[in-house]
Amino acid sequence: MGTSGKSSKLTSFIAALCIVAYIAAIAFASARIILNIRERQNFAEREFYDLADRATSSSVFLGFMTEAYQATIRDFLTSSETLLGIIITGPSGEYSFERYPGSGIVWAGDSPRFKTGAGFPREPFFLPLGIEGQRNVTIQAVYGLFDYSLFQEVLKSTLLLVLSTLIVAFLTLLVELTLNKRAGYYKSTTIIKTEKDDRPAKQDIPLKPAPEPKVQEDFKVQDEFKISEELVIPAELNVPTETPRAPSGSDSSEKTEAQVEKHRKPRGNIGRESHTKDRVSSELHRCASFEQDMVLLVMELISVENIDDTIDGSLYSEFTEEAVNFFTSRDLVFGKGENGVSIILPGADLGQGIAKSEEFRRLTLEKKPEFDLCIGLSSRSERLLDANRLMLEANSALKKAKMDPISRIVAFKSDPDKYREFIKENF
Repeated sequence: MGTSGKSSKLTSFIAALCIVAYIAAIAFASARIILNIRERQNFAEREFYDLADRATSSSVFLGFMTEAYQATIRDFLTSSETLLGIIITGPSGEYSFERYPGSGIVWAGDSPRFKTGAGFPREPFFLPLGIEGQRNVTIQAVYGLFDYSLFQEVLKSTLLLVLSTLIVAFLTLLVELTLNKRAGYYKSTTIIKTEKDDRPAKQDIPLKPAPEPKVQEDFKVQDEFKISEELVIPAELNVPTETPRAPSGSDSSEKTEAQVEKHRKPRGNIGRESHTKDRVSSELHRCASFEQDMVLLVMELISVENIDDTIDGSLYSEFTEEAVNFFTSRDLVFGKGENGVSIILPGADLGQGIAKSEEFRRLTLEKKPEFDLCIGLSSRSERLLDANRLMLEANSALKKAKMDPISRIVAFKSDPDKYREFIKENF
């Protein structure tokens, strides 16, 4: 085997070694960063619940939103390792706290809002606070996903590995160039025979490079199967569980286009209807983790004269703003159809949801006597269920409320024991 063949094999080996080293460096850095993000999420959640406890207990001794109370919140935020901004909403307005200016809060007019984008979670933490003498007090907090000191440590450790492989690759390249240069010199030299021979001297003919082998790759296509399951829960309820079917023909396509347009341009300063399912799913997961209950409200403002009338945009915006002010969190209020909204109440049970619904309906009818408000409710009720099921129950209750002119508030109540027995038997 010639010198050129040896250098080619050495180069291939070093190149493969460098590729493995680069992949290992990327995998190592990615794994450490992902694990750190998960640890920070869990730690930030614990810090937030400690903050909520501090905010509740401090109000007893210091008074709600006094200077001493606000100083306590700032001290907690300063000592926190993950939290960057806090917003406390009370009857008199919103109060914001930051670890340092611009760390986690931006302003929309006179209202504080949390920063979003890279380095921040999709949804801030949220909890209602039980402050004595205060109504509808909530606390929210945002935290940083990334630990930049860890980034520096990871970069230092991976940079050493990458730099080492670069040095090895560079030295290998120099050796290969040197060997190729020498081989080229000997090939271009005339070979003269010393024996007596009248034949002309032979010129060394360069070898033709061997053709590169063709690699044929076989790709296997794996079919994807979509599985949809309809779960019927044995429950004590007075509402149908059938999902309404969309009418066939051109009417269905026109309604679908109208729904797409509705999702594209929502009315009112609230969340899009298309985002409701994702938020319900995340809140269900969070409440199940902390063994908390959760209520989903769906309501629709209807005209007394004609239930199918669509209310105008200004009236709908006023209605949604009243819902946000009453239920205290704009992040948990979403559009629903032309005249309705969906509201998530984490940490509340079905009884509390019914009480809030009755109070909000009373206030709405006092301001808008020419309209009526239909409300459907459903709660988690110690069940492990998905967002589709909870939304189906609440929408079924709303449908029942719209058909009953006497009872405009209908709650979907299930039996957790029967539900668990059904899950064990069928799954």
